Formats: sequence, structure tokens, C-alpha cells
Amino acid sequence: MSLGLVQRKERQKRRNQRIWGFVKLASILSICSGIGYYAYEIGISVAQEEILLWKSRHETQLAENEQLKIELGQDKATVDQLSQLLPNEEIRSLLAVVTARANEGVEISRMETIIGGISRDANCTGETDTKRFMVLTPVSSEDVSTASFYRGLITLAGRGSPTINEDGNPEAWFDTTKEITISFMMPGGDQQEVTGVLPLYHSVVTGGSEYRFSITAGRTSFVDASVQQCEL
Repeated sequence: MSLGLVQRKERQKRRNQRIWGFVKLASILSICSGIGYYAYEIGISVAQEEILLWKSRHETQLAENEQLKIELGQDKATVDQLSQLLPNEEIRSLLAVVTARANEGVEISRMETIIGGISRDANCTGETDTKRFMVLTPVSSEDVSTASFYRGLITLAGRGSPTINEDGNPEAWFDTTKEITISFMMPGGDQQEVTGVLPLYHSVVTGGSEYRFSITAGRTSFVDASVQQCEL
């Protein structure tokens, strides 16, 4: 084989290698470009979905805020109405009493009838009746002490905390500086209670009449209960 032929083959081989290298490089670049484009498209798609998601959340939040504004406006209107219906503490206290009686099982219609029948100027007849009874404590020597009015229509009983002497021991009589509880008992088991520091005031409505009680401190261990009957 001549030297010229060998050189030509060598040049041809190197040329083929360069061509093949260029083809491989072009293939790699094409593949990378394809992958990059695919990744770009996926990124754009994901970004668009994220944008739509956040846009939906934003719109939902705006709708919820508008609903809250409406509800707050309704609540404010309700509060304003209640403020007009309950202009002072006395009426609010009356509503609290009505609510408490309703929770105890007293019929709303009955309370409505009673309140509706009360006149502006009470028609109180008869003299005030006053009776005395003991307010019992856990260390009282007596087991029962009551006062009945109107032939047993309303019976009162009381309980309180014992007085503590200088030695720190409880006495049999109740402490007039602490709260006591007075029970108003009617035939049939109906009972009402009032708790507080003397003097105490309470009205019992039964049988078409209102009975106004005032409870004041009497001699040691006792309270004086006065009552007046008023027509509704």
C-alpha cells in the first residue's frame, strides 16, 4: 500500500469522526432543547394553575368578607333594635328575670298575661302583715323555722352563714353582713328564692294578686318579713 493511500484513509477517518462528533453534539443539543422546552411548558402550566388557584381563593375571600360585612351589619341592626327595646338597666333586669323563669319551666303566655295585666298605679289593699322567723345556719339548734301568710298561701323560710365569734368559732345565729337566701313556697310545690344581703325585696304573683315582700333584720337569729297584697 502506498503512503498516499494511507494518508488519505487517515484523513477520511478523522473527517468521519468529526462528522460523527458533530452529529452526536447536535443530537444532544436537540434532546436538551426538547427537555428544556417541555420543562418550560410544564412550568407555564403549573404557574397558570397556581394563578387560577390563588385567584379563586382571592375571590372566595372577597365573597366571605362581603358576607361578613352583611352579617355584621345585620348584627349591628339587631343590637340597635335591642338597645331601643332595652333602654335601661331596669328593663334588662326584668328581661333577665323573665328568661330565668322561662328556663325554670314557667310558661311564656302566663308571664305575658300577668305582666300585661299590671296597671301603672298598683291597687294595694289591706294593711301590711309582718311576721318573724329564724334564718337557719348549719349550726342552728332549730331544724325548721317558717312564717306563713294568707292562710298558708305563701310560706317563707331562710338560711344563711353563721356568725364567727372572736375565738373563730361559729355561733348559732346568722351573720347579717353576709348573703342569705329566702325561699317563698306556695301550695303545689312551686317555690321561688331570692339571695342577697339584707334588706331584701321580692314580689310573688299568684292567684291574680301581687304580694310585695320586704325582709329586714330583726333581733338576733331572726328576720322580719312584711307583705302587702296588691291587685294586678
